[in-house]
Amino acid sequence: MPFGIGNLKNLIILSKFVVGSRKGSRLEELNSLPHLQGELFISELQKVEEVRDVVDANLLQKQGLTNLSLHWDEHLENLQNHELEAQVLESLQPHINLENLNISNYGGAIFSSWLGGPSYTKTVSLCLRGCPNAILLPPLGQLPSLKELSLEGLHAVRMIGSEFYGSKRPFSSLRTLKLKEMLTWKTWFPYVGGPKEEVAFPCLQQLVVRSCPSLIGTLPCQLDCLIKLEIHSCRHLNNSISEVCLPSLRELYLEDCNEGVLKFLVNPTSLTILGIQNLAELVCFDQGYMRCLVKLKELHIGRCDKLTYLWQDGNEILNLTCLQKLAIESCPLFTSFVAGDGEIELPCSFERMELSNCTSLEKLPSKWHTFKHLIIRKCPKITGLTIPLDDPSSNNPLSQLEYLRIIDCDSLTSFPLAKGSLDALKTLCIGECEGVESMKEITVESLEEMTIDSCVNLGSLPQCLHTLFHLTRLEISGCPALEIEEDFPPLPITLSSFYLMNCPKIKCLPNQWHHLTFLHALWIINCPNIECFPKGGFPPNLRELDISGCENVKQAVREWGLPLLTSLQTLMIDFGRSMGGGEGDNVCFPSSKEEEDAWSLLFPSSLTELEITNMRKVERLSSGLHNHLSSLTRLAIYDCPKLRYLPEDGLPPSLPPMSGDRWMLKESGRRMLKTHWPLLAPHPRHPQHLH
Repeated sequence: MPFGIGNLKNLIILSKFVVGSRKGSRLEELNSLPHLQGELFISELQKVEEVRDVVDANLLQKQGLTNLSLHWDEHLENLQNHELEAQVLESLQPHINLENLNISNYGGAIFSSWLGGPSYTKTVSLCLRGCPNAILLPPLGQLPSLKELSLEGLHAVRMIGSEFYGSKRPFSSLRTLKLKEMLTWKTWFPYVGGPKEEVAFPCLQQLVVRSCPSLIGTLPCQLDCLIKLEIHSCRHLNNSISEVCLPSLRELYLEDCNEGVLKFLVNPTSLTILGIQNLAELVCFDQGYMRCLVKLKELHIGRCDKLTYLWQDGNEILNLTCLQKLAIESCPLFTSFVAGDGEIELPCSFERMELSNCTSLEKLPSKWHTFKHLIIRKCPKITGLTIPLDDPSSNNPLSQLEYLRIIDCDSLTSFPLAKGSLDALKTLCIGECEGVESMKEITVESLEEMTIDSCVNLGSLPQCLHTLFHLTRLEISGCPALEIEEDFPPLPITLSSFYLMNCPKIKCLPNQWHHLTFLHALWIINCPNIECFPKGGFPPNLRELDISGCENVKQAVREWGLPLLTSLQTLMIDFGRSMGGGEGDNVCFPSSKEEEDAWSLLFPSSLTELEITNMRKVERLSSGLHNHLSSLTRLAIYDCPKLRYLPEDGLPPSLPPMSGDRWMLKESGRRMLKTHWPLLAPHPRHPQHLH
């Protein structure tokens, strides 16, 4: 701490005090600061040498302190003086106006007597973290206004019982209770101290029990107001515990537990969200348990290695009349939704399904009503999305589907994209599907966004893209077999974003794309066989343009018509291998007989971001940048190893100071004309980068 901080007699705000051994950093300095208010974090408490210094700090008289954090070093281990730390904590008793208290890495075996005192009527939040030697909890149940309580890393606590509750009406205001990483905690005794009608935690709404591997005893058996319950990594907590009544429970999350933990909940009829992760031994849901979930809206299941199916027969889902979302992830034995060859009919409320990494699953349910959202990822045995043939117009299960995303499903070879099959579809994404070799005509007129990504065997695109009159976004990337030599399918006039990336066999671009007046974003990246851009120039209303990795485009940049793009704000150009008519191979960039006009011949004055890459021979930037690109806020220059001189007339005043990521020269020349740029210096952490 600054020497003499105790002399600031009228100091009101001191957010942190770091304890030290030298004079001026001892806790006694706080004695001279009676007006402190708000928050105070005291760290390095292990450096206290004399309890007298703590007593002199006189926290008890500081009425304005409302938030107090007491912190010892967490890496001391056997170097801790447990008795001294207990005396220090006892002497750090705050005023009763305290509202929030955090204690971290305290090494004593018992907590101070003032903790849990009923006189602390304003305390609403309390956290005890990393106190590995404490064997008993203080009577925190007697804090009448306590709403949030977190106990974490109290490894020596073996039981929670009467010492925790106190004498009467324990935890009368508590809303949130979190118990984490209590490695030897085995038993949670119920409150039995008061009259029969008096219960603990009468207002508790959220309970989290995480990483308590020894816990085998019961949870509180009556939590009438509990809304959210999370139990993680408590493998010995099973159906041997007493039944728990949770009439208001809406959200239940179970992770890394025994299957029996599901059975101790009595009639969870209010449950709306059930999340299950790594539930050992779960093969399918108990028939009686599913009958109770009449209000369930979301069911999430993940990493259940033995899960084979969800229900024993199709009738079990009849009670799930509110179910809207089902997500199943990383269940390698999951083969079907019901046992055997049974079928299920999803409820009318059902809207969303997500299936990920279910390597044994072969088919989807065939009966649903208002299904809107479907994601299938890494399910290699699913071969197709089928539509009943007897009456496709009335029984089409996909007729209401709005979002379809299929990723890494190699057996999937076709999609129901013909007219009348997916009339409501708005978003289609197909990625990493090796089995897809071609896409038939797409006549889904409702489609707004389409992405085709990393389909390595895809050889052609549908020719009717221009008929998709609602399509606004199209992305085609990572398709090395996609070959288009002469006629790129025409694009719809409604398109606003077009991204073409990593398609090395494409040799041409859509003709007459200057008619795409709604197109705002255009990326052509790593398409090395494209030799020229379509006649008529770029779409006129572009705001963002990226031309990179297209080294065979020999058409000079000044012939691209970029100055005509008066709405263009972001421009990225890679001049690698003489792309753009060798503009990046000149000594001066841009090159022009009249240097002052050089920038205006290449770029529109509307630019706010400009990124230039791979000008291997350029040594100097021309003058005129200052005036022509007067709105520029970001300038990035990459891989220009010979660049030595920036424009003599300076940079646009709109650029921020030459630091950070708004103005960057990366892997460019290290020698600069310092007479013009006195602020230019190597980056402190990366000397090869100049800012």
